[in-house]
Amino acid sequence: MKYSKILAFVAVVNFIAAGINCHAQQDSNVYNERVVVTSRYKPVVEESTKINVAPTITDTVSTLTKSFTYDISTRRLTSLYEPSRIKAARIIGEPATRLYNNYLRLGMGNYWSPLAEIYFNSLRSQDKTFGVSATHHSSWGSIGRKCDSLPSPTHYGQAPFSLTDINVFGKLITNNSLQLSADLGYQNDFNRYYGFSDSTLNNVLGMERDSLIKSDYNAVYNLAQLNLGLKTLNTDVNALGYEANLSVKDLWASYSQNELNINVDGNIHYGFTLAQKYKGVAYLHLTYEGFLQNFDPVTLPFGCDNILDAALLNRDDSTGKSILADNSFKNLYKANPYLDFIFSGLQIHAGAIVALDAFNDNRGKVHLYPDASVSKSFFNQLLMATLSAEGNIDANSWNVIRQINPYIAPNSLSKATSHYDFSAKVRLNISKKMDLNVYGTYSVLNDDLSFALHPQYRLQNVFTPIYDSLNRIKVGGNFVFVNDEILRLEVKGNYYIYKNRKTELRGDEYVELPLYYRPSFDAGIAATFNYNDKVFARLEFQTLGRSPYATKTAADGADSTLYLPLRYGMNLEVEYRHNKALSFFLKADNLLFQRYFYWQNYPSYRGLFLLGLTYTIPY
Repeated sequence: MKYSKILAFVAVVNFIAAGINCHAQQDSNVYNERVVVTSRYKPVVEESTKINVAPTITDTVSTLTKSFTYDISTRRLTSLYEPSRIKAARIIGEPATRLYNNYLRLGMGNYWSPLAEIYFNSLRSQDKTFGVSATHHSSWGSIGRKCDSLPSPTHYGQAPFSLTDINVFGKLITNNSLQLSADLGYQNDFNRYYGFSDSTLNNVLGMERDSLIKSDYNAVYNLAQLNLGLKTLNTDVNALGYEANLSVKDLWASYSQNELNINVDGNIHYGFTLAQKYKGVAYLHLTYEGFLQNFDPVTLPFGCDNILDAALLNRDDSTGKSILADNSFKNLYKANPYLDFIFSGLQIHAGAIVALDAFNDNRGKVHLYPDASVSKSFFNQLLMATLSAEGNIDANSWNVIRQINPYIAPNSLSKATSHYDFSAKVRLNISKKMDLNVYGTYSVLNDDLSFALHPQYRLQNVFTPIYDSLNRIKVGGNFVFVNDEILRLEVKGNYYIYKNRKTELRGDEYVELPLYYRPSFDAGIAATFNYNDKVFARLEFQTLGRSPYATKTAADGADSTLYLPLRYGMNLEVEYRHNKALSFFLKADNLLFQRYFYWQNYPSYRGLFLLGLTYTIPY
């Protein structure tokens, strides 16, 4: 009995000592491993490049058009939360997870749509990473069927696209405090101005499609890009940090277009405390963007009118340049000082953007934009409310415009869009599985980008940018339900109200001009499914409201607005992972086989299917 009491006493003392250690670790897990602490733990966050596993179809026949009436807001990575320091243990003998540093993806779809991707990245390293990626996806199908008896109003011939992208990248960390990064890329984007039917071609130009030379209405964009960057990794309070980036882009395209873009971006930040209690970060963000545009055409897209044809032949005797030749140098300068701090439960961002606009005005015009937001949590993080006032000015360069609408005319007018956005957002964290966001935004936009058909192209298949000044109200929300890792359900929608500030005098009154390619609403629902990390599936349905695209004037002078019809579509992605090295995928777009119009006179394919595999090459 005496010995049993002694043993019991020793066991209780050991248990209490173990409990104290576990409490200090703040860890409820029990590890059945031997722990040997030899030095202070030094956590290291490794830099890596994300591998996008899901295949993506990038073409002119996506289910929904890209919206160019968008909100632009700065996304900051500043974190004011500082976790408590704990002593970490290193587990002896734990094997490192095997990494795969490459993959090869091959696929083929209908409409003769090949896909090829290759990716290589360096393996695990504390101070460096590098790699290369290459992607090609194209389609060479035709839209509609040709009629032998008469020119078909529904046959648009071949509607091809091709996108090739090659990128080499690398990062290096020196002295555990400075990160250097660089990447070099090249992109080739091919499209065709296919937006006219056989009957349109015959009625307007009296020609048959077989007599056309396809290269006469191709659109090819080549982009070379170099990015260099450096930043400090020290995020301690009362320490000065900085970041600087240089980006050089050179775009050369069909019909003698060239645009050189230089972007210099950097910031200086300093962490501080207020009254030894409140943490904050002070930032000064500086940006410069310069654009050099040159245009000296030898040819123009097929279908231009006689005035443009004659202008091509009219060239200056001394310089040899066309009278259509043009060149310009445009600049944007921005300074954005701001503070981020937490005060009495309020997350506060306070700042402003001072911009010198030498893009729209060669003499330069100064703009001041708000850059402020405040957030507050209520009921133990159940509800969070945010109010914000933001603004900025962004250049619609040729490179930006062609990514939204590749069927633009050469030497299109480029302007910078200035916007002020005032918004309110409420986030309701219903449970660990359900999250609801409701928001509303009032925006004032100047020179907002839109499009209309170019009047000097007779086939009505070439667009020109137009710039509107308008006010917009956007009301929307999204709901997310997550059931562990098996099912994720997303529902979202937005409703828009527009008011064009541009008017035209008609008779005795001013009439508001129409706004093109701006739908009144958009909505979507998507379900993502994961079965044992073997089968992944995503099914989504999207719809877009009617979009005005033109105005028709009747014989009596009355105007009526023409609309692209309501668009809706269903897409499906399925992937089966046979093992870590081999997987198979199926991607299906436009499963409802709707022949919608992406842009006026540009019909889409009916149903796109892509089947392929991804394989990691062993060595």
